[in-house]
Amino acid sequence: MTATAETPEPMTIDNLARRVELPVRTIREYHTMRLLPPPERRGRLGLYGDRHVQRRGYSLAGIRDLLGAWESGTDLTTLLGADESPAALDEPPLVLTRAELLQRLPALDSAALSRARQAGLVRWLDGDNFVIRSPALLSLVADWVRLGVPLDEALGVIEMLTGDLDALARKLAELIVERIWEPVSAADRAGELPDMLRRGRPLVLQGTATTLADRLGAAMSERADAADDGGRLRAALDDLRVGAIADSTGRIHRRGDLR
Repeated sequence: MTATAETPEPMTIDNLARRVELPVRTIREYHTMRLLPPPERRGRLGLYGDRHVQRRGYSLAGIRDLLGAWESGTDLTTLLGADESPAALDEPPLVLTRAELLQRLPALDSAALSRARQAGLVRWLDGDNFVIRSPALLSLVADWVRLGVPLDEALGVIEMLTGDLDALARKLAELIVERIWEPVSAADRAGELPDMLRRGRPLVLQGTATTLADRLGAAMSERADAADDGGRLRAALDDLRVGAIADSTGRIHRRGDLR
């Protein structure tokens, strides 16, 4: 199927999948392989348009016809001209009024707001305004609470996350300053550090996100063994699993095909 008609309204990933007759999982894999640009973010919602239906002249469904090249080891990101730069994982901070913050997280009373500030989920800016350093993290907590997780328990997880990341950040800073900056500076090569930091920052972000996703998937799989209706949970996890793997040359293969 070739989807070429105009799309007047933005689509969710489910609507996009129906439009191009592909499983949602396949579209997520295309994101992983960088065959598609990221969706437009509107709050918690990712929206898709014509640029996702058509990728440099190829219909989204038509990309299936190029997977023969994938099977032969061709790098599809090069073939389609996808951006190969490091993923931009850092989010721009979001400023919300107290009313806007409570609209997103109604359970955030004064005591919970104080705890959320201590955990780093929100920061007071001025007057009645707050800075959300990670809008994604706020959306995650809001989703949990909406699904029935007590806010107190959700904030406990955020406290653990930020506490562990604080420890990691201090260790990284110690290594960078003592093992990299001071020797480089002593050798009168301090001008090299900005480039190193620019390269290292997205690598740390990407590596942390990938490792956490991998560990979370493994932990969820373990829990599925003992959970009620664990088979359906495991099936849902399988639907989210990335089906692509790359070799040392950058060629992309289906997971399990690389030997």
